[in-house]
Amino acid sequence: MFKIGMVLNIEIIEGKKVNRYKSKIMDLGESAILIDYPTNIETNKMLYLMNGSQVNISYVEEETEQAYQFSAFVIGKKKENIPLIILSKPHEEDLVQIQRREFVRIKWPVDVAIHSVTNDFAPFQTITDDISAGGASVLVSTEIPIYKQQQVYAWFVLPRKTGEYNYLKINCEVVRIIPLNDQKNIASLKFLNKGRFEEQTLLQFCYEIQVALRKKETNI
Repeated sequence: MFKIGMVLNIEIIEGKKVNRYKSKIMDLGESAILIDYPTNIETNKMLYLMNGSQVNISYVEEETEQAYQFSAFVIGKKKENIPLIILSKPHEEDLVQIQRREFVRIKWPVDVAIHSVTNDFAPFQTITDDISAGGASVLVSTEIPIYKQQQVYAWFVLPRKTGEYNYLKINCEVVRIIPLNDQKNIASLKFLNKGRFEEQTLLQFCYEIQVALRKKETNI
């Protein structure tokens, strides 16, 4: 699963900006991964992490070229020839395969408010049918005049496993309308103006849901 020398990609949300770092696995323990201090990909500056910090990590397995994502916590520091950071080691069921070209869609209800950019309809609240870092499908009443290629603002409320909520406002384009029943349609939305912060927040949210669903299936 992990090997000494494996390169890790680390993304940290700092304010409204997502900074990307690279690090390398220097040693492994039963429940820990020891890495060198991450360096910023753009500035080459070193990242100092406090104990208890949560980081989002991705890596590519050399043999299969499959990409994986997981979350870890900083649980300590160690002084060797070079200073090392000790991360919590994820269980195999906590690893999520990620597609590097497409965003994985998660079928999960998320509260969302939809506003028309051109005031074609009054704002309304609904839930998602599915969501990804690239778009979402939302339930829409058949009485609401929403149509293909229409632009809307979507306000998403994302509950995180920490108990906090992320609120994202994203400009979207309606790419298709799918009839569901006499009362509801499903509007498929493509995200237009999301920045790296919004994308990373959505990726982390989808990751948390995937892990939760996997654990639920395992416990059945």
